[in-house]
Amino acid sequence: MTEVDVKPKINVEAIRDEVNRIIHLRGLTQAGVSRESGVSSSALSRFLARRYGGDNEAVAAKLLAWKEGVSKKDSIPARLIQGHGFVHTAAAAKIINGLEYAQLAADLVVVIGAPGVGKTETLEHFRREGANVWVATMSPDTSGKVPMLQELGFAFGLDLAGGAAGMRRQIVSRVRNTGGLIVIDEAQHLDGKALETLRTIHDTTKVGMVLCGNPKLLTNMAALSQAYSRVGCRVTLGKPTNSDVKALAERFDVTGGDELDFLSGLAQHPGGLRCVVKTLRLGMMHASGEGVAVAVEHLAAAWSELALEGPA
Repeated sequence: MTEVDVKPKINVEAIRDEVNRIIHLRGLTQAGVSRESGVSSSALSRFLARRYGGDNEAVAAKLLAWKEGVSKKDSIPARLIQGHGFVHTAAAAKIINGLEYAQLAADLVVVIGAPGVGKTETLEHFRREGANVWVATMSPDTSGKVPMLQELGFAFGLDLAGGAAGMRRQIVSRVRNTGGLIVIDEAQHLDGKALETLRTIHDTTKVGMVLCGNPKLLTNMAALSQAYSRVGCRVTLGKPTNSDVKALAERFDVTGGDELDFLSGLAQHPGGLRCVVKTLRLGMMHASGEGVAVAVEHLAAAWSELALEGPA
């Protein structure tokens, strides 16, 4: 006789009581639980009030999966959930100097650095801390003039449509006389016409502008004499330093010499500090599962799972 797997019957009442308890203890909203569990808000409300006329077991099964996910999340170190926050590295200091100059002098600044040196994190930090700082992030599908303007408008809270000239005029009207700073991240994706349009916006508004990207951006700018001649300052970023790695690792409570040496080696790989952060996060998961502090073996195991090119 073939054995048939029989799933245990779901205790609907127990799950209902547990979900109500979690909502109460954690100060959650039913709307939030609805989004996270996949149960519609109306079904969830009626289910928790014992007034749901549909398939209560199906709803309970989804809520059971949500409850188990909450329990798993509780076992993850808070540092992984909350993030490591902004770290004042040497590269960040150089970028911030360039951003401050661009805004104060209403000049055009170019920030060039390989991926993983902290450019985007620093730009976002400056935006959060500053006044009238707008960051627009480009991508391959915003390489042209019109999609670039739409993405830039989104950063200003403008829903732009129509022709490029009209969109450009709306942006100019929005930022002129604000003393603000327009920051374009991942600017290496922009084609010549898009870059020339940004140059026109900078000329017309007399506000600071920063173009940030990888070394390809500088090549693209050099081919545009009018845009390139407007550059008042160029910030070039090298590879992460040991002090950068140390400052970052301390956010994860990793301070041992062997661990820092290992991470410093990773920082020289393509991806730089991004490699370090990902390795620290995964290494912390391994260590947490063993109930111990992060050690070299956890970092090495994490890197072997992450790296495409073999161990460091």
